[in-house]
Amino acid sequence: MFATLKNPSFLKIYAIPLIAVSVGAMSWSISILYALDLGADILQINLITTVRSTMSILLLVPFGMLSDRFGRKPMIVYPRIIMLLGTLIRTFATDGNHLLIAAVVGGFAGGSYFPILLSMIGDLAKPNEQRESISILFLFSSIGMVLGPLITTLLLTMPQITLRGIYQITAVAEIGVLIFITTQIKETKSQTRKNVKIDYLKYIKSLVNKTNFRGLMIMASLYFFNISIVNTYTPIYGRVDLHLSNTEIASFSVIRNLAIMLIRFSSATFLSRIPITPFLISVLALAGITGFASSFANNYISMVIILFLSGISFGAVRILSTTIVAKNSTPENRGVANSLLDVSQATGNLTKILTSSTVADGNLGSVFILGGFTGLSAIIPVILLKVGH
Repeated sequence: MFATLKNPSFLKIYAIPLIAVSVGAMSWSISILYALDLGADILQINLITTVRSTMSILLLVPFGMLSDRFGRKPMIVYPRIIMLLGTLIRTFATDGNHLLIAAVVGGFAGGSYFPILLSMIGDLAKPNEQRESISILFLFSSIGMVLGPLITTLLLTMPQITLRGIYQITAVAEIGVLIFITTQIKETKSQTRKNVKIDYLKYIKSLVNKTNFRGLMIMASLYFFNISIVNTYTPIYGRVDLHLSNTEIASFSVIRNLAIMLIRFSSATFLSRIPITPFLISVLALAGITGFASSFANNYISMVIILFLSGISFGAVRILSTTIVAKNSTPENRGVANSLLDVSQATGNLTKILTSSTVADGNLGSVFILGGFTGLSAIIPVILLKVGH
């Protein structure tokens, strides 16, 4: 149990999401509140939260290819520089359009550096270490997801700290993250092939031709549509309908991310012994239920319970889907495989923008119900296309 924690190479990689996500989650937890304060409407908020996903669809697979060819480390350093630029723009933003520009700039980071981290773990881990090492990576990430919003929540209790002040703090912290990655992380890919022509289309076809991998991509798209609705609209619902304070809404992320951390800790210990398929079906069903329940929440406590259950589902699904990718890929195409999974997730997140007009008309409850139905439908490809086998 936790054997890879004794390996310094693994430990340094685990540290990246711990510190980077802690810093990023500080601002993520207030991003929608910040947009509302700057006068952004529902469409602008959805554009701000989906433009990165849109650009991810175009950039994730090329980034995965580049990591397979040139190495993993450059494809971690580059996104962190772009993310820092986006944070600086947000720090000085005065209206919603500035936040949209920041989102576009951040989109050039390729969506997320996490597929590269997962590929690094895949490079280092032995077959019997894969599920544990992936679970620990996500566990460290979820610890950061709890610490960041918790720090923000505590800071917002101080009268002198504003939402803009949180962005100023995170901008400085992101510089420290970039220095850590540049100086402490070593390349994990044993051989890069800069001068060798590689047929990546062949790699993509070989992955997509696998029935369970196709099912995984469909499942991820449906699931993330539901998750993105819950994540985007619960802060708006909390402020507009439930009249909760900024501190209470920022604590939503603490509760949800605490649940993610707990499920990932459990998966890294005893849940890794449970067969993937029934476990996956159960947590997908849980996500659908939380989508339905969101439309009936009427106070802070009910919202907290819903977001806690949503966090359990999200934490488990990310580990299970990434484990399936690791088992269906090789070092030559692992970067592409993880990127394809993220493209599917980004597609589900992007689809959420179609609900903007419905929410603007005050029909937020019906959108939560739609998300619940979609979340439950993610079970269908798991059963029919044998995802997890």
